[in-house]
Amino acid sequence: MRPRHHGLDTLRGVAVLLMMIFHLVYDFWLFGLLDDHYKQGFWHALPRFIVFLFLWCVGTSLELTHGEGVRWKSFWQRFGKLAGIALLISGVTYLLFPKTWIYFGTIHCIATVSLLALAFFYLRWARIPVLLAILYAQYFAGFDIRWMGSHFPRLSMDFIPAYPWFWVTLLGMITGPWVLAKWPARANPPLEFLGKHALKIYLLHQPLFYGLAALVAWWQKLD
Repeated sequence: MRPRHHGLDTLRGVAVLLMMIFHLVYDFWLFGLLDDHYKQGFWHALPRFIVFLFLWCVGTSLELTHGEGVRWKSFWQRFGKLAGIALLISGVTYLLFPKTWIYFGTIHCIATVSLLALAFFYLRWARIPVLLAILYAQYFAGFDIRWMGSHFPRLSMDFIPAYPWFWVTLLGMITGPWVLAKWPARANPPLEFLGKHALKIYLLHQPLFYGLAALVAWWQKLD
């Protein structure tokens, strides 16, 4: 097992902390405890920044782990875990929230971009051209992949399309190791803890926050 990178864990921990803040606010809005103004400006940009951080960390982690040669056993174990969790999330949210169930959320996206990244350990020369092509196609040419991109025709509580977000994973693969070497992070145990346990926290925090928001809404009704 390769040693963990403190800087990467710290940055992932920042993403987890921001995610928890956003989801707590989102759940309070969901129960009518906040008005729709929260979705504007900062609160509109925040989830996009969080996704950027997570997917950049995914690309960086993949490069640090497999950059000198794909460790197939490790890769498929991690992918299998992500795929299983993604299916579990889809199944549970479909039962609880059939109108807005999560069919391709954050974990689905991370599993997919990890799979797509495999080719770019062998086609390193294609990383930058593909990254630039995605950016141009999505943000300048207006091209979208209907069944994979941002215009998938269904409402969901959490929809993170692999296209165009794969460009961020490629960016992490290209720049991540250099950034971490150039700006080594100081020890930050709380953030590193969040980063090391990001997946567990992702799975556990939303039910807790949702329950808290429901309890506050119920308490307000009693008044």
